[in-house]
Amino acid sequence: MKRVLVAEDDPDTATVIKAALEERLSVTVDHVTNGALVLDHISVLDTRPDLVILDVSMPGLNGIDVFDLLRGNASFTDVPVLFLTAMPDRAEQAFARFGINDVMAKPFDCDALVGRVDDLLARAAEVA
Repeated sequence: MKRVLVAEDDPDTATVIKAALEERLSVTVDHVTNGALVLDHISVLDTRPDLVILDVSMPGLNGIDVFDLLRGNASFTDVPVLFLTAMPDRAEQAFARFGINDVMAKPFDCDALVGRVDDLLARAAEVA
């Protein structure tokens, strides 16, 4: 089963994402509430995600900072990242520099989110 890590500080949004993905795809969704916890989750707990969904605006490390750190770590350079953000323009700036896999604006459509996640997981499996 694929593992998706969602970094989202809004508990209602995180609940919707988790429910939509787990009900429609064969994935387990882990949730953290800030950027620093993403790094703890994947390094300390040794739970490598197959996909990371990052909110741009989070307390502590923001999503772009987390993305930079992930791409700077050789163990996680191949993990696809989906930015789910109310500020898609800010994420697009990082896209130009570092190759973000995908960006979706909030509010989002659950069907579109599920489709995008499914596509990213499929593309990552083809590369592996």
